[in-house]
Amino acid sequence: MKTNFKYLVAFFSLFIIVACDNDDDNNDVMMEDRNIVEMAQDTPELSNLVSALILADTGTDSNLVSTLSGNGPFTVFAPTNQAFVDLLTQLDGFNSLSDFDTEEGKAMLTTILQYHVVAGAAVTSDQLSDNQEVATVQGETVMVDLSNGVHLEDATENAAMVTTADIEASNGVIHIIDKILLPQAIIDMLNAQTLVEVVVGNDNLSILQAAVIKADLVDTLNSEGPFTVFAPTNDAFVALLDALGEDFNSLDDFDTAEEMELLKNILLYHVVPAEIYAADLSETSVETAFSGNNLNVVASGSTYVIQDATGGQSNIVTADVVASNGVAHVIDRVLLPN
Repeated sequence: MKTNFKYLVAFFSLFIIVACDNDDDNNDVMMEDRNIVEMAQDTPELSNLVSALILADTGTDSNLVSTLSGNGPFTVFAPTNQAFVDLLTQLDGFNSLSDFDTEEGKAMLTTILQYHVVAGAAVTSDQLSDNQEVATVQGETVMVDLSNGVHLEDATENAAMVTTADIEASNGVIHIIDKILLPQAIIDMLNAQTLVEVVVGNDNLSILQAAVIKADLVDTLNSEGPFTVFAPTNDAFVALLDALGEDFNSLDDFDTAEEMELLKNILLYHVVPAEIYAADLSETSVETAFSGNNLNVVASGSTYVIQDATGGQSNIVTADVVASNGVAHVIDRVLLPN
């Protein structure tokens, strides 16, 4: 009887062990069945990250949610909710994620989030090495610092610390970090000057600067925009004054109310109420801020020139001068409306 009892105890012990093992196996399977997005959705401290991914995907050039739900493999450096709060306190005009709801804001958010994703590899913490450069989907790299824990260095002076490593998902791995990583592209964007400041900082545009001040357009070109400004050089203004004859030797000769209005309209004719980079130019008619007066973009060999209402053409001598509220293209001729 004692022998039978021992066998019975042994049997039930084995049964319990196997059952526990099966439960553990089931838990592992459930964990592995969730992709990176699902894992983030199930992690309360990553709720802001999930919201940011969804908001970015309402823009025209982002599909982060579907991508990170795909096969992968991916490595995601996932900022905590507090990391998002910390970033927002540093940005002027951004108090919550909803303030990224413009197309420019969504594009900025997409760039930031792509900088947190490594494609083609599920990199666990034991695979990282000190001073290793990790390429991101955004195109720039982050630097690994293992001198005191695991830190990631971005384009700022402050590194992010990995607070929770190696969260495995079905399509990759997540490392939770305590700071949002910022690439140089975002730093440049945040430090960009307004279009007026761009003009002020260029000695070759000093007459344009004086004209903008004289025509009372400073506030307009300092506003949110976005704008595209075709900015005539000093030589272009000198050529215009010569063409106008002896009554116009300088901007000071625009002194009557009618002449001041003329100067203002000429300047508005150089402003497009949209952001157009050189790569986006095509043969078309472009509406300007001088209502009812359009510019024509005309092909000239492998580039484009800007044609005004008189048929005169201006070359773009410096393209894509990026500003916080748009972009400027320096041109070699003052454009004239009807």
